[in-house]
Amino acid sequence: MKKNSGDSTVKFLIYVLLFLIFILMILLLFIIPNIKSYKSNKSDLKNYTSQNKHLSQKQVKLSQDIESYKKEHSELLKSFSDDFNETHFLTYAKKYFSNVSLKENPTTDKKSQFKVYSFKATSLSKTPNDFYKFIDDLKQYDSIIKINFPITIISNKNNIDLSFNMSIFSQNN
Repeated sequence: MKKNSGDSTVKFLIYVLLFLIFILMILLLFIIPNIKSYKSNKSDLKNYTSQNKHLSQKQVKLSQDIESYKKEHSELLKSFSDDFNETHFLTYAKKYFSNVSLKENPTTDKKSQFKVYSFKATSLSKTPNDFYKFIDDLKQYDSIIKINFPITIISNKNNIDLSFNMSIFSQNN
């Protein structure tokens, strides 16, 4: 009987030794080579998480800035999106000038977001005060208008002839 129990102890030790060799082989072949990859992936994840957090904060700040700008400049943004009404503008200009005319330039680019007009007017005063008042009051006009150079001012006997180009920032249909 003792011989049988010694054989089973030796067999058990051989099985334990084979199991330990099997575990060691798995460690050497699969787990240890993947540790480097795991560390690299963990570092990349940390970098991506940091960048994502930074960009998320930046996006929130930009969204707040845009909303703030929209609130502060709502009238300006509304003016930009409104269509330009030529007859309304001519009526407005007649407050300052007589013999006003407005003509869209043929060079207006259809792909552009704004229109370019030539404006000609005659002022009944001997000084260009009406012109300067007209320019100052354009700030309150419904559309956004930019006066372009050259501005031609010719003095006649009792009046001043004005001619200049202007850009109207409105929807170009």
